Amino acid sequence: MPDPNIETYWHRTRQLMFVTLGLWLLLAVVVPLFVLALNRIIIPYLDLPLGFLLAAQGTLLALVALLFWFARRQERIDRDHFIIDDDA
Repeated sequence: MPDPNIETYWHRTRQLMFVTLGLWLLLAVVVPLFVLALNRIIIPYLDLPLGFLLAAQGTLLALVALLFWFARRQERIDRDHFIIDDDA
């Protein structure tokens, strides 16, 4: 008989993975599609188009933040289900 704790653990892990992949897809693919439209907005103090700024810096920073968010959530799931990492 399968352990319900393990099934719940993998369900939550899969759910987190799909949410993270969806957010990654949104940031890495959908946002750059609107770069030309966003270039009409100029940031006054930098004198850069908003689309360029988002494509060059904002998306990369958001993806790094997404990785840290994913790691933190996964650690919480591991802790909730008593999954212990021996390397830490």
